[in-house]
Amino acid sequence: MDRTKSQSLKPTGLRERSRQATLKRIRTAAIELMAERGYDQMTTREIAERAEVGEATLFRYLNSKHDLLLLVIGDTMDRHIDALVEADARDAQTNYQGASHFVNRIYAVYGARTEFYLQDPENVTSYLQNALVAGSQLGAQNAAQGDRVLDLVADIIRQGQLSGFLSNRVDAHVVAQNCQGIYVHEILRRSGRDFAHETLGERVHTRLQAQLVPLVIREVEATTDCD
Repeated sequence: MDRTKSQSLKPTGLRERSRQATLKRIRTAAIELMAERGYDQMTTREIAERAEVGEATLFRYLNSKHDLLLLVIGDTMDRHIDALVEADARDAQTNYQGASHFVNRIYAVYGARTEFYLQDPENVTSYLQNALVAGSQLGAQNAAQGDRVLDLVADIIRQGQLSGFLSNRVDAHVVAQNCQGIYVHEILRRSGRDFAHETLGERVHTRLQAQLVPLVIREVEATTDCD
């Protein structure tokens, strides 16, 4: 075995193992406290105490409290979007009779996004709210995640346009932006309107219908052979 390859196979150094162990304790403490109290109510001092590190040590791993949302929700959000893309790839392979195939795939995307939100409504809301802070690492990751969903929805719309079932007089990406805006807006306005968390799916679906149904220019009904 050559020296370069041998070096690459060396076990992780003691300092790096210690760093990873500390970060794991911080992440575990953040997950527990966010579940118990929510992101807005917990403090970095509480996280440091539960993780058994000093607050100064905590901020050697985090630039700000916002980074805790990346630790706790960011990776989960990435996996959620991976699952969205995989599920739609399967749906795209099914036989379809017309425009409803494409519209229903978009409904399915935001149905799954609603289910993700309902698993942890308060902290997902905090994730979206704090991602709006300009120049933050959290904002950059959330923007990248949002772009993945936009691209997915825009591709579905383009497929419908190319198939002749959806109008091509509108830009697919703009429609996708509107769909994404509906989802985010309904989450962020919930507390001010005192809506129940469980109504998110219905509220989003109703507004998506208003956005998508006017795009339908041709729907093919299933037919049966007659003797």
